[in-house]
Amino acid sequence: MSHVIITTANIPEQYERRKQQYIDSIETCLKYSHLFNSYTVLECVSEKEEYLDQYNTVYSTEGNLYPNKGLNELNHLRVFLEGSTLKDSEPIIKLSGKYIIDDSYFFEKVIELQHKFDSIFKNDDDVFEGNGYHTFFYCLKKRLFLDTINSIDFSLVNDTPIEWDIKNYLMVMDKHIEIDRLGITAYQGANSERIFTA
Repeated sequence: MSHVIITTANIPEQYERRKQQYIDSIETCLKYSHLFNSYTVLECVSEKEEYLDQYNTVYSTEGNLYPNKGLNELNHLRVFLEGSTLKDSEPIIKLSGKYIIDDSYFFEKVIELQHKFDSIFKNDDDVFEGNGYHTFFYCLKKRLFLDTINSIDFSLVNDTPIEWDIKNYLMVMDKHIEIDRLGITAYQGANSERIFTA
């Protein structure tokens, strides 16, 4: 079984709307809790959110140093994973808050494939040009998760989409697989202006 990390970033812009999206995302994910061992909500901006008290929430204190928001999220994930007691071989499912899981497909794929593969991703060619992987819902075993993050250039001038770097690092791995769908509705952009299913 696996551990789910749901990332949230409670920022002042569109606060109430994002808050409701986070609640909807977390609650929808927890409907499938019989398909994973445990979960953590990882808040990456705020020091305290009362509405998150009802969930298993960890508040990252890393700050958001990079103009590239993807680097910020990966840095929060890295610090959380390094400090966790999760085993190196444990599958970690990462879900971006705001995104709504439509069905159990991805969780079932993780259960089916976790003993054969160390990473499970969906190519982003259904929405973009296919240079990267969707990084809003994916699975990596903890050791590989950290290795993948540490392979990326964490510098203030790095504006390469993390989706590209992650794909380039993982696509040559022997125990890596791309799947055909995720079963999720994505709400991208500060105002969730880009909505699609993957």
